[in-house]
Amino acid sequence: MNVTYDTSTALTFRLLVQETQRLARDPYLADRFRESVDKGEGDVFRNFDLGRFVDRVGLHPLEQLILASSFVSSPTQLSRKELEGQAAAIIRNEFEDAAVSLCQPMSFEHGDLNPSQLSKLMENLLLGPMDDPVLDAAQRQALVVAAQAKFGSEVIWPILQHIFPAIS
Repeated sequence: MNVTYDTSTALTFRLLVQETQRLARDPYLADRFRESVDKGEGDVFRNFDLGRFVDRVGLHPLEQLILASSFVSSPTQLSRKELEGQAAAIIRNEFEDAAVSLCQPMSFEHGDLNPSQLSKLMENLLLGPMDDPVLDAAQRQALVVAAQAKFGSEVIWPILQHIFPAIS
């Protein structure tokens, strides 16, 4: 029996993984990913399972947190509410490891978040619905502590000054 291996499928998947990692390392690009999934048509998008997707492409915890944060940060179409729930579950499951990654000198293999990206991530996670926040109080505090440990008070203070008035 002669089994052939389709190299184009492997290449396509590798490109998908690389592009997804690029999107998942930048909260602004993660928003574009969410918009594409939210507005996508057809069975692929109608039955899209975010948890399965991030697991299949092998995203690291901080990448999962960044990508999932875009789904909980802004309203989606009513038919996509299940994606918000999937994203919240990813955030809650990966938060601790993601916070540890955030503290590392280089959060990703070939790069790191800049202060603007950190601000966007913190907004996504802290400015969600107050009646059902995605992070509990201890996790919110851990996020601020992790960000401050890495970037310092001079970077975190303006971010918090921007976010806190919007919370109340």
